[in-house]
Amino acid sequence: MTRPRTPLLLVSALGLLLAAPAAAQPAATPTRVSSQTCGAYTLTLRENGFGDPLDRVTLSRGGVTHATVEDTMVSVDGCRDLTGDGVPEVLLAGFSGGAHCCFTHTLYSLTSPPRRLLTAFSAHSSTLEARQLDGRGPLELVGADWRFAYGYGMSFAESAPLPVVYSFLNGQYVENTRAFPGFMQTYARGMNADPFSGGVLVEYATRAVTQGAASADTWAAAQPAPFRAWLANYGPDVRQDLSDFGMWDWPTRAGNHPDSLRSGVGGAFTAPGTRAYLAVTQPPGATGAATLRLFQPRGADITAGPALLTVPVTRDTYGQPTLTVWPAVTVRRAGGRDDTLLRDARSGSVRYAAYRVGSAALTELRDDPLGVTTALLSDLSSVAGHVASQYRSVPRTAAQTAEVKRRIDAAVTRARPWLDTRRGPTDFPLDRLGNFTFSSVTLTRDDPTQAQAVITTTLGFTDDRTGSEYVSGERHTLTVNLGRTAQGWQVTDWTFTPRSGELYED
Repeated sequence: MTRPRTPLLLVSALGLLLAAPAAAQPAATPTRVSSQTCGAYTLTLRENGFGDPLDRVTLSRGGVTHATVEDTMVSVDGCRDLTGDGVPEVLLAGFSGGAHCCFTHTLYSLTSPPRRLLTAFSAHSSTLEARQLDGRGPLELVGADWRFAYGYGMSFAESAPLPVVYSFLNGQYVENTRAFPGFMQTYARGMNADPFSGGVLVEYATRAVTQGAASADTWAAAQPAPFRAWLANYGPDVRQDLSDFGMWDWPTRAGNHPDSLRSGVGGAFTAPGTRAYLAVTQPPGATGAATLRLFQPRGADITAGPALLTVPVTRDTYGQPTLTVWPAVTVRRAGGRDDTLLRDARSGSVRYAAYRVGSAALTELRDDPLGVTTALLSDLSSVAGHVASQYRSVPRTAAQTAEVKRRIDAAVTRARPWLDTRRGPTDFPLDRLGNFTFSSVTLTRDDPTQAQAVITTTLGFTDDRTGSEYVSGERHTLTVNLGRTAQGWQVTDWTFTPRSGELYED
């Protein structure tokens, strides 16, 4: 658990109680109004507890409101000059409510008019801390990255965040954590001073980011049980989940709108030893398509390559934009360069395909061991998705039920030829495969004529008691062996074996 951070400036406790409503009216939610100044501006808080309407903080000057933050609870977390230009900044926070989530922070420079420098979602951490980490210039803002909360078999009480560092670059605050490896290492050692699962995970992840996967695995192998086996179990997943760490703001640094929708992975896509961010982005308010681009460092700047792919954006049941294509995993090849698997739901059925990524081109890998392995993963994923969909709690007509059954049969038919090369002691009933997901893909062999792929997966089957589309599953290792023949790359055999190394073994 992290220690609470001290806000830069606490909100004044002064408040005014609104006049009571007439007796004939239902009782209104009590509202407390307070105000304070920051520079030449007035900050006014209207707090309604956890009632309706939402709490609101406004930033105004001369009777003109320049910015508003609304949430279940709001606060003013700081008023000081962070950038060193003599103009104060104000840090506003919104809290959505709940046991420990979710907090959003907005930073404004109080110029005329005010200019937004940062909006940061920090999930479970209530504020950002101003610190001088590089010994010069503007202060950095330190927050928290909760990507591992509840992950890998942990409860929230056992979870811990990675640090996030926002630097003032080119007139705005952007995530820049990887530029502070010493700070990350000190933070990790402090977090894990009294070892617990979250602290162990933070130290492992920090070593992977700052020193490389081999160093992290060497450190993990020396840890006591059960941490040693747990990290061996989830290590490939952790490293994959870290691929985009410190790159979330690369599209912003390359000129994209800071509120753009985005999803991506990091990797050495153009050459061994390099780092790039492959991401699908869409500006806020845009309709229609999103674009897949490669974002790369150029000196101290980040540049965006040309659009590699244009994909439609749909809306979920809440009306929020939803990407139909995004990079799923990064896969290291024998020469040290990375390829990627794209998750593609444009047809309504999820498919995966393997691609070689260049600065200006995207090439699908077909006669290639990774491409063939991805075809197997895609077909199993498709079967599981359609089998699980029949248990979705939605009303269906007889025709719609028949269509669901037709899609299941088609997916099973497409996947059935793979069973000819499967090795295993028991039957593999494709028509009951209701959960197949994969977290990481590793090519443990990647030779000109022989290859082996090791994939961490979750595998589950439906039964007579299944009543939900969320079919339970267990972690397995899928091992795929491949060989190159006169007809091209072929799967010679594939098998599932249970993975061990949970924090709490049954």
